[in-house]
Amino acid sequence: MRRQASPGLLPTGTARQAIAAGPAYPPGLVELARTSDLDESSAYLAWQVAQLASGLSPGERDAFMLLVGRLLVAQALGSTRLTTTEDEHALLAKLPDLVQGPPAKTPLVLDENSLYTQRAYACETRVALRLVRAHQRPSPFASAAIASVLDEIATRGAPVPSDEQKAAAAVALGRHLGVISGGPGTGKSTTALTLVRCLVRLGLAPADIALCAPTGKAAGRLEEDLRTRLGALEDPAEADRALLADLPNAQTLHRLLGASRGPGGVLRGAREPLPFRAVIVDESSMIDLGLMDALLAALLDDALLVLLGDADQLPSIAAGAVFRDLGRFAVRLERGYRTDVARPEGRQIAELAMAVRTGHSQDAAQLCALRSGPAALTRLGVEQVEPEHHDDLLRDYHGRMFEGAGVAALIDHVYEEKGGLFAAEEARRLDALVAHLARMRVLAITRGRTTGVDHSNAFLHALHGGGPSFLPGEPIMMLRNDYERDLWNGDQGVAVRVRRPGQPVTVAVAFRSRKGWLAVDARGMAAALDLGFALTVHKSQGSEFDEVLLILPDFACPLLTRELLYTAVSRARRSVIVCGALDQLRAGVATGESRSSGLAARL
Repeated sequence: MRRQASPGLLPTGTARQAIAAGPAYPPGLVELARTSDLDESSAYLAWQVAQLASGLSPGERDAFMLLVGRLLVAQALGSTRLTTTEDEHALLAKLPDLVQGPPAKTPLVLDENSLYTQRAYACETRVALRLVRAHQRPSPFASAAIASVLDEIATRGAPVPSDEQKAAAAVALGRHLGVISGGPGTGKSTTALTLVRCLVRLGLAPADIALCAPTGKAAGRLEEDLRTRLGALEDPAEADRALLADLPNAQTLHRLLGASRGPGGVLRGAREPLPFRAVIVDESSMIDLGLMDALLAALLDDALLVLLGDADQLPSIAAGAVFRDLGRFAVRLERGYRTDVARPEGRQIAELAMAVRTGHSQDAAQLCALRSGPAALTRLGVEQVEPEHHDDLLRDYHGRMFEGAGVAALIDHVYEEKGGLFAAEEARRLDALVAHLARMRVLAITRGRTTGVDHSNAFLHALHGGGPSFLPGEPIMMLRNDYERDLWNGDQGVAVRVRRPGQPVTVAVAFRSRKGWLAVDARGMAAALDLGFALTVHKSQGSEFDEVLLILPDFACPLLTRELLYTAVSRARRSVIVCGALDQLRAGVATGESRSSGLAARL
């Protein structure tokens, strides 16, 4: 294919047509696209940037094109920058119109030996500056006042924050930036509730506090958890009663910031600050660099920001690992409550999670007790089954999920629905059914191939009866946000038989929302719903189950990392069953999530 003169940088939408007309990419860029999923628009952008480079030989131009392509791949994989060699540094030095050191306004920025796009460099430096300023700025609340309200909260009956959680809350409220990191079950929700109760006692109205999370699922869970815990207080003070009556609705960060559905992205900025004196964010490990930049820009100058999350879990999908990079500012919760470490099974799961988190691959493998097949499983602690038993494990899983007359009665029941919602008696049945189904879950690393989510869901659907439609009793997952119905990507429901006034019985999907249990017509939302027998580990973040069946890939999978495995095994309370070869497990534990960022050093 012929090369053509560059008409200037084209919009992304024209990349496919431009590529079809030429240019001819150098072999290095073609190979990069083949091995790293460099998309068409990024490949074309790399080619166009290279055409703007004057004074280079053809070989140097191709090398520069490949370097830009590698930078775009690095950003797509979560890094904010690309480390360069001495030879590449010398090549970039020939391009002062395109590459300069900071503070640069050129398209590319070379900071020591790290190459950035100008946008990523500006974003990273802004975020670092704002975070440092917030962390250095003392809180408006006196430390004695914070200690006093924490002591008062601790006298009010369960749930009572532990000394560790009280100390974390005190540190977080002592500055304009608080960072609290802890593994699954270490009490981050209890700490979040403690923070909100403290803020109200320190003079903030509930309307002054924003509760949010990166995803709708996490936001909904945060609000539900806080509301349930407030309602369960044994000795609520008047401040607690008032807070329960006026608890702020948790929302996604994108909604909080006024996100646009179009290409403009986040619209709210520093010229339109958020009207809150305190912002509490859960699941903060999911926040990417751009979203953090928008959040910091939107805060009032005197607003408190508290970030809660687990720095060892999977980072954000987009570029950046902000919460991980905030480690030097973080208070860490260490004591876990999800698994009962006094029991052997709980101790084994906790030990496996620790071995995975710290990268001890041999220790992790040795903790997996080999079983000959499903019949030999105890479903306590950590067990491993060889991959040839994959289908037998799924059959066993399906049989155990739906065993028992009580479950059959809940599945066979016809649920009466009126006005889109279920009455209280029907809601209690749905609570029981969903609680039963949520005892166990299949987790997989990928969607595709025989070891992926799609195959497992199709296999289990066939065992359940098969066909093109959802069947009563099948767990169902939302795949996108539905603001009108108050449903969120990752929400899990169940297919049930439904009777509406004056209509025949049909199968609908029941989801729990702020309004109560509601019925969703699957036929009108087919693209937004999927079977939920099996989930990707990414989709399982924030969930917990009694039993987890983790299916490892049967191929060399770059997604299989320490952070992903840690996230998977830490979902379980009582049982982790690993289906796959121990060599795969060892390889995953030994492979950390590799993201290059300059944020930690700037902090």
